[in-house]
Amino acid sequence: MASAIFVRSPRIITVTGSVNDTIVLELYIWNSPSSIPGTPTYTLTKTIPTTLIGEASFNISEFCREYIDMTVYSEVTTDTAVGVDEYCYCSAYAYIGKTLQTIYEFICFDGYGYHSSGYNPSYSGVFMDSGNYYVQSSGNSGGVTYFDGDSATWESKYTGLISGGVTTTTLVNTVGRVPYINPSYINEGNKLEMLRNSVVIATYYFYPQEECKYEPINCDFVNKQGVWQRLVFFKASKSSLSMTNTEYNLMPESLNYSLEKNVRQVFNVNASESITCNTGWVYEAYSDVMKQLELSEEIRLDDIPVILDTKSINLQKNINDKNINYEITFRYSAPVLNYNI
Repeated sequence: MASAIFVRSPRIITVTGSVNDTIVLELYIWNSPSSIPGTPTYTLTKTIPTTLIGEASFNISEFCREYIDMTVYSEVTTDTAVGVDEYCYCSAYAYIGKTLQTIYEFICFDGYGYHSSGYNPSYSGVFMDSGNYYVQSSGNSGGVTYFDGDSATWESKYTGLISGGVTTTTLVNTVGRVPYINPSYINEGNKLEMLRNSVVIATYYFYPQEECKYEPINCDFVNKQGVWQRLVFFKASKSSLSMTNTEYNLMPESLNYSLEKNVRQVFNVNASESITCNTGWVYEAYSDVMKQLELSEEIRLDDIPVILDTKSINLQKNINDKNINYEITFRYSAPVLNYNI
């Protein structure tokens, strides 16, 4: 079975050889439900130049990223297969000359590792950090993605926070997503445990929030594991508009110029809209969620693409800040006027 790798960070394949050996790495990359291509997608070649360098190393990440497209998050209410464009498969065949040495099998996600995680880190198979999260009380507020890399028995176990009821489901997808809150526990919230071969891999607590004054905003972003994660901004939001134009001096049509016509005229008028959102009071562990949001390349606010304008945040701790909340500014990625060609 394939091993999961995160291709926003380098993924290095190293082949050991001797001086003057030609090292060839053939990459076969595809998306499900297709199968491995008949010919290599890319062929990489290096020669070991001296006895001082006994190996050749290849970074395959950028080649794999071309086959991943994170466009939109789709809500789920039960175990559901993740969209096939959100990941890809890669088989890497390493040769010395024409002699096959090793075959590597990967499934690639658009995630990354922190510098502190070191070189080619491994992953648990559940692509969201354990912790406590606030969600909307009105219904589904996101999903946890998992990957079954070795035909193990995966289960999602939901426990109602008030009733104590338990709902356990055997998961059937290779790359799947389960809802934060089981439909049976929407009004009370639940504890979610992800189990692999009856061993708990990750534990989450999802607490529904009833917001009476403000309109909550769903923020979907691609997290460090390269999958969609939902964060809810519950409190006050403020919208703004910023206009841009180009201004020129116009030449008069004649010496007897018109007093009704502009001497200075503006062209290329457009505007961008921004919104500042507030999480409300959250747990200290949200600091890593906000860190991942800051580092995300794909963000949606209520399904609309945005760009993060807040470039710096204070990662708050209870010992310093008794009440923790985060205020983040986003800019909508499309201009107000339709200038798309």
